[in-house]
This record gives sequence, structure tokens and C-alpha cells, in this order.
Amino acid sequence: MNTEEVYNAIILGIRDYFKKNNFQKAVIGLSGGVDSSIAAYLAARALGNKNVTAILMPELGVTSKESIKDAKRLADKLKVKYYEMPINDIIKKISIKRNFFAKSKNGIYAIANLKARIRMSLLYYFANLNNALVIGTSDKSEIALGYTTKYGDNAADILVIGDLWKTEVIEMGKFLKIPSSILKKKPSAELILGQTAEKELGASYAMLDKILKMYIEEDLSMQEIINKGFSKKIVRNVIDRIRLNEHKRRAAMLIRISERSFHGMEWRMPITNGFRE
Repeated sequence: MNTEEVYNAIILGIRDYFKKNNFQKAVIGLSGGVDSSIAAYLAARALGNKNVTAILMPELGVTSKESIKDAKRLADKLKVKYYEMPINDIIKKISIKRNFFAKSKNGIYAIANLKARIRMSLLYYFANLNNALVIGTSDKSEIALGYTTKYGDNAADILVIGDLWKTEVIEMGKFLKIPSSILKKKPSAELILGQTAEKELGASYAMLDKILKMYIEEDLSMQEIINKGFSKKIVRNVIDRIRLNEHKRRAAMLIRISERSFHGMEWRMPITNGFRE
């Protein structure tokens, strides 16, 4: 991609969206990872550093100390105001009540998703208090694979890097001169101790992006992609994730009773970037 052209288009898009919706301020969850760092950088450049606030919401003991340091350093570099609010106490209060619910093998993932939704709630609480919009930090690879928490980290008012594949996000980071400690860090939501995205997804983002582009942009079938030398297991996993996580890319299903019920109102569904079921 022409990184400079893409950068200018994103800056223009952010400014246009905020102007049309009569907002000046933005808030972003800053984790110290590549996606949130670049999203914060773009928001600060587009809106001005005084109009952007970063919220650091680590889970002490799970979020690495390096990530916290990187987030603070980036906020200082961008000269944006930031607040640090560990979420341990909130998780603890909710976790105490877990025995009231049926035990499930999905418990670890339920708690992990709960953490993402706690962070979302804090961001929107701040946004409501300060008449701000929430900057989303999901990239195109995560959106396609459904590697997000529904109404958690995928809940936002604007997705500034949502049309960039992970490998393109890293290209953008190099263009913006994001610190190498962030760019070289293994992607991780840090919802579970020791978790990394590529380990959980079963392949590197470099490989995943190649498969995603062939399937989504070039419209190749699973067999056609396999014939190009890719592992059948990995290709099937990618395509299954796209299909099974379609619900994460759409608003809640609305059961229509009558066309007249909406009195001419137009209901818009989020763009799915052409992802096939």
C-alpha cells in the first residue's frame, strides 16, 4: 500500500466524521500494543493532542509491565492526557459472584471477555462525561477472524484502522515511527496470562493476512488457497473463523414485524467488508 496516501485518507476521514457528528474530543483505551498505539497516534494527529485522552486499564499481574510502560511512554510522546485505572478490583467483585452461575468449561473465556467489556464500559463512561467519542482499535485481520470481544473491544464509535490488515498496521507504525518496543511486541490482548494472538490463532499474522486477502479480496476458494501451498488445517481454521464469527460484524438482529413499524426510518447495518458466510 502507499502508506502516506493511506495515512492522509485516515486523518481526513477522522476529521470529517467528528465534524459531521459535532464532536471534538475522543477517548481511546491504550494498552501498549501496536493497534491501540497507532490508533492513538492517528487520532492525536487528526484531532489535536489536547482533544484526545488515553485510558490505561491494565489488569495488574496479567498485563505485562512492559505494556504499561510502553503505553505511558507513547502517551507522553503524543502529549495526550492519560489516566491509569487497573481493573483488578472490578473483576474481583464480579468474580466473587461466579458461584451463583452454572460452572462451564467456557469459564476462562467468559472471564476474559468480561475484562474486555469492563474496559469498554469505562471508556464509554468517560466519553459520556466528556462529550467524547470512543476510538476503536480493532484492525481488519481481527475483525475478519472475529478475534474480538462482542460489545467489548469491538465496541467503538469509529474504527480508524479497521480497514488495515495487521501487516499493514505494522507498516503504518513504521511510517509513524512508533517505538520498536511496540512494533516488535508479539500481539496479545493480555486477557489471559501468557496469551498471544498468533498462538491462539494458530499461525503468524503474515500468513493469516495472505490467506485472508486471497479469500476475501481475491475471492479464491479454500481449495484454491490450499493449492498455492498453504496448510489445509490453517486455511480451514481461517475460513471457519470468518463464517462462525459473522455475528460479531453485525448489529443485533432486528426481527421485522411490519415495514410500517419504522415510519420511514432507515436502519443501517455495519459494513462487513464483503466477508462471506
